[in-house]
Amino acid sequence: MAESRQRLLLEERSQLALTGVKAVDSFDEQLIALDSELGGVEISGEGLQIGSLDLDQGRVEISGRIDSVAFVKSREERSVRHKSKKALSRLLK
Repeated sequence: MAESRQRLLLEERSQLALTGVKAVDSFDEQLIALDSELGGVEISGEGLQIGSLDLDQGRVEISGRIDSVAFVKSREERSVRHKSKKALSRLLK
């Protein structure tokens, strides 16, 4: 079995480059959910934008204020986390 590789580079909490990306599951200015060779990846923050995306090479570059990067095992787990965050943000408004 071939070894999966993934590289994450975060600069100044405002520029993120990630390799091993297979798909973008969802995105908006607060959350970008990706599917990678090693599982799901969620990037949360403010003003998030996908600067470049090359799925053939498995690369994505994201800019904005990056508050967190979370690695999740499955799409179901990602969906539950996203719904919980939305519900919490509505309560705190």
